[in-house]
Amino acid sequence: MNKREVVYLNLEDIKPYENNPRNNDEAIEKVIKSIDEFGFTNPILVDEDNIIIAGHTRYEASKQLELKQVPCIVLKNLTEEQIKAYRLIDNKTNEYASWDYNKLVDELSDIVNIDMKEFNFNINDFEDLSISDEDFILDEELEEKEKKGKMVKCPHCNEEFEI
Repeated sequence: MNKREVVYLNLEDIKPYENNPRNNDEAIEKVIKSIDEFGFTNPILVDEDNIIIAGHTRYEASKQLELKQVPCIVLKNLTEEQIKAYRLIDNKTNEYASWDYNKLVDELSDIVNIDMKEFNFNINDFEDLSISDEDFILDEELEEKEKKGKMVKCPHCNEEFEI
C-alpha cells in the first residue's frame, strides 16, 4: 500500500505541468481570497519530479501571495498515463455536481462575518430560486407541470432548472 502524506515543498521547487489544458486565470484571485480567509487547506498534488498533477491555481495563487513553502502530496507509483488521466478527471468531476438551492440559501443565510460576494455567492441571487412545499407535486400532475414549468438559469453556474 502506498502511503501518502502531506509534505511542505519550496514553491521554487514545484514545476507547473507545461501542457495543462485548464485555463485558471479567472480563478486565481478567488483562490487567493480563500487562502487569506481559511489558510492553505488543500495540498497541491505533484509527481515524484515535483511536477503539478492537480493544483495549478493554488500554485499560481501561492506565487502571488509570495509564499515560500506550500503543502503538497507527492503521488508515487503512478504511470504517466494515470497521471495524465488524473489531471483531467480531477478538473472534470466538479462539472457533474449541482447545487441544492434550498440548502445553499440556508447555508448562505448563516454566514454573516464573511463576505461571500467575494466568492460570487450572493444570497439575493438564490432566494427567488427557493422551492417551497407547495412546489412539490404528485406524479400524475408531473406531465401537466412540465408543460407549464418555468426555466430559470443560475446567474453563477448558468445551469438551467425548472421551478
